[in-house]
Amino acid sequence: EEVHYEGPPAITETLIPTLSILTVVGIIPAAAAWSRQAWVRYKITSRRIRVTSGIGGKDMAEIVYPDIIEMRSVKRLFGDGDMVAFLRDGAKFEMRNIPDFEATIKFILEQVDPEVKKEYLEKGEVRGRPEKPE
Repeated sequence: EEVHYEGPPAITETLIPTLSILTVVGIIPAAAAWSRQAWVRYKITSRRIRVTSGIGGKDMAEIVYPDIIEMRSVKRLFGDGDMVAFLRDGAKFEMRNIPDFEATIKFILEQVDPEVKKEYLEKGEVRGRPEKPE
């Protein structure tokens, strides 16, 4: 089992909330960003994706690539991004602020079913808001 990435979400997520802490309103987003940085860890391997969170890493969610039936992603600033994997059992598996997003999503796409990869490459990244039907 090859480990592609093991560590916290990208640190860049904390930049704007940290600057906004200068206002009273900015305290909550800053606290959320820093707590994610302190307590969330991703482990992306050639067999599975594991997210541990909580104080001391007590909470763990893990998926194996064959369970993924659909993927969506959104790029963020500084090369980071978010990903949602839809699973066979109807659940969603979310990862926020994945560092080195391009390389990581490419690695994940090499592990998933070829049909999932094909569909993602056709329409995977969310670009703006969907158009409203008239």
